[in-house]
Amino acid sequence: MYQMDPIVTQILDIHQAQAQRFIKSSASELVKEAFCTSWSELNYGSVDIALTSPKINVNVDDLRASVSKWIKDFEVCRDVEVANFNRIDEPTFDEKIRLINLQIDIDHIIYTYKRLQARLNVVETEFANAARAFRSPLKQALNDINQLYNDVHQIDGDFTGYKNVSVYIHGIESDGDDFLESSMKASNPGDVIVHEKRNGTVEYYLVLEGRRGKEISRAFSSFDQLQAHKEFKHGKGRLHFVYDTEYKNEHRQKTSDDLAEKLIDMGLLNEETKIDLFAHSYGGRRSLQFATDYPENVRSLTTIGTPYDKNLLGKAANYGSKLSPKVTDIFNKEPTEFSDYLDFNEKNARTDDGVTHSNVYTDMTSVAMVDMIDQVKAANPEVYKKLLNMEITAAAGRDTNVHTYYSEFTGSEQKVVVPHKDDGAVSVKSQHGNSLGDLVDKRPTFDVKGYGITDPAHVHQIKDADFIELIKDVNEKQKK
Repeated sequence: MYQMDPIVTQILDIHQAQAQRFIKSSASELVKEAFCTSWSELNYGSVDIALTSPKINVNVDDLRASVSKWIKDFEVCRDVEVANFNRIDEPTFDEKIRLINLQIDIDHIIYTYKRLQARLNVVETEFANAARAFRSPLKQALNDINQLYNDVHQIDGDFTGYKNVSVYIHGIESDGDDFLESSMKASNPGDVIVHEKRNGTVEYYLVLEGRRGKEISRAFSSFDQLQAHKEFKHGKGRLHFVYDTEYKNEHRQKTSDDLAEKLIDMGLLNEETKIDLFAHSYGGRRSLQFATDYPENVRSLTTIGTPYDKNLLGKAANYGSKLSPKVTDIFNKEPTEFSDYLDFNEKNARTDDGVTHSNVYTDMTSVAMVDMIDQVKAANPEVYKKLLNMEITAAAGRDTNVHTYYSEFTGSEQKVVVPHKDDGAVSVKSQHGNSLGDLVDKRPTFDVKGYGITDPAHVHQIKDADFIELIKDVNEKQKK
């Protein structure tokens, strides 16, 4: 600071007192650090006061608005002083120097205040990231409370009373559309299919006994419409719930939390209802997380194409996108998409636009699912026992090459199917969850159409006829 004109110090004194009140009321060390640093840059006293309140109360929007008002105060002060100076016919040398110094001081103060606003932006991000980190345990607790409340007060959802429920969870960069088609093929007359889309809309279907065999009703836009259908028999068939995650690339824990909330609202998370999970690709990780969080409610888990181990393609997409946006186009993926969840594992995180988050790519890069299971085994052996008793099937789809050659013995062309060790994205070994050992009960392998990177078998697994038959078999077996 230079002149420290009385009008400048007068305004600074007011701002200093307000800053001290902001720090005290917020009770936040982050807020305190932001203001203290800025005041040190101003070289005008101190705003360092002791924090005594046990409760943090921070509204960054209000703080930024206050600092914006401070900036406006000095802008108005500068405009007034310039106007006053311009009204002087013959200003003295001292008057000229005063105006120059005042303008220099005000410019410095405004610059410092703008830096303070930037620091407050960082504070906001830090609070947001902290909220993400602690949201999951809190949300699980809230889900448990809601479930208990509904049980005690006998609050029913639309589908309370269904005993056999299939839940379908899609994988990376996808939605439930493919699983919707497969669930229709795997369903039986009397079943109900519910598809909750990412945009919040819900479609209801009724599986009917038609003249030419099974028929699927047109989509109903509400449960009331479904209920009004003459063929609808509540709770008599199987309920198929096709679930769209809120974010395509959301972390498995967030999916588990959100899915539980939806199932509670539907009346399906209770002691009587048994859930059979079906999942593709990263959806298998999401499903295993849900089964671990709610083992009492899950009867079976069936996956295909799931990277149970760390995934090299995920690593390439995750880290490659940081180096070049073109990686996103090459992989036709969005590895930078925010997942609104931050894992406690620091390695399972990336920062985009100042927001730290964890998504499918960071998860597959840093965590093999056996790591999570080992933690469960050590921390909660009762849950691990329930997982052992659960029917878990880790199916693998694989690419195949068809080689054609001329046989001298038969005198005709012969075809040989050469299976690959992967599905174009995930190895058979990883899909089978070999690292999970006895936790997996069955490990079937299917030859799936598709080849290479451009049209891998991985993307066709959901609709594969063998996998649909597996869904049918599991549903039929489990309901008995």
